[in-house]
Amino acid sequence: MKNLIFFFIALSISVFGCKKNPETKTTDYDFEINTSKSIGASTLVLKSISDSRCPINADCISAGGATAYFKLTGNNVDQEIILCKGGECGTLENVTNIKINGINYSLKLIDITPYPQLQKSNITKTVKVELTRA
Repeated sequence: MKNLIFFFIALSISVFGCKKNPETKTTDYDFEINTSKSIGASTLVLKSISDSRCPINADCISAGGATAYFKLTGNNVDQEIILCKGGECGTLENVTNIKINGINYSLKLIDITPYPQLQKSNITKTVKVELTRA
């Protein structure tokens, strides 16, 4: 009988004593300039891209960097988000924390494609970001 009582106490502690961590959900988004994505009741828009990365097969003094400028609109509030990737980003980061509808998220710049080339190209630039619920 003592073993049975001990078993139920141990079972109760293991079931009710542990906190369940909320699941982190990650979503990838691809943007072109002036395209938007709905995230809950908010909207994320890529406003512009600045790309000063050293072109493929070029001899450059520095690696440069690529910057994506976003606008997040929700609850009648606009927020500017600037993400940068590369060696010449200064104080800009490739990840930032944002709050959407009271929920914390991490927005990370994954890539800006295509990579610059010596010959000018008319290919539309695409920005890939990763949104993770914190």
